[in-house]
Amino acid sequence: MKLSATPATIIYPYPFLAFLVFSLSGTLSLISLIKAIIISFLFYAGINLWNHVNDVKEDVLAGKKNILTENENVRMGAAALSAFLYVISFILSAYWIIDKKGIIAFTGAAIATWIYSDRMVLGKMIRRWKDYYVTEVLAYIISAPSITLLLWTLFAPISPKAFALSVIMTLFLLPGAFLKDIKDISSDRLAGLKTLGVVFSPQTLLKVSLLLLSFYYLSILVFSITGVFPSFCAFSLLSFLGLIYTIKYFLNNKWAISPKSVKPIKIMVYSNLISLLILIVAGITQTLPLPRFHLN
Repeated sequence: MKLSATPATIIYPYPFLAFLVFSLSGTLSLISLIKAIIISFLFYAGINLWNHVNDVKEDVLAGKKNILTENENVRMGAAALSAFLYVISFILSAYWIIDKKGIIAFTGAAIATWIYSDRMVLGKMIRRWKDYYVTEVLAYIISAPSITLLLWTLFAPISPKAFALSVIMTLFLLPGAFLKDIKDISSDRLAGLKTLGVVFSPQTLLKVSLLLLSFYYLSILVFSITGVFPSFCAFSLLSFLGLIYTIKYFLNNKWAISPKSVKPIKIMVYSNLISLLILIVAGITQTLPLPRFHLN
């Protein structure tokens, strides 16, 4: 269970994305929300387990110890469980969606996340996407909007608002791809991988990540002004102050990354999460019927 929820994301074990789709889809269906959370948890648990099973080589080189690195039988069981979670997620998605385009979205997310980690099936013939920085980014560009659109089809047919949300969530999730490899540079280099952390300096990865987050806030502004999103969504731009603080900190310190960098990065992360909460509240507020008052 712990490995299936590692790394923690806004999809699983914290279902921010499910609540965001719930609030912006205009339906406010609690049944659909429960379905979205179930799909998010099952699908992403399978994705994470598949990733951990195929990362045993790097984990051993990094000196990491867990139930998968120490027990091959458990490793094979986890691989089988991961495949089962992919299949059951597909079955439930196909049964619950109200727009058949959701099947295409699920297929894109499933293929991208499977090949991203796979070293046991297709990975025996082709290089898995996680091992090369170009395909590493490509996997995020495919999976992030696909998962967003999949959850949307549990609530409503795909619309311009759905595509706008998929753009926003891609810009929200993609920065993580540039930061996650920094801690694994040594083990990736020993394994002969060409990941983002190996090819580019930590400073470059940090700059790209902050730039993408700036585009995330810019996209919210654009979609709020143009009426694609409720106007109240613009209030989430208040969280941009946290990103500004982080950018200013690294500019003042010439982009040096040190233990002191933990605080500004945490401020940025929490600010981004708060922006999602504001989007959720704004969506619900705009969807709920306004009370009517009558004067006698």
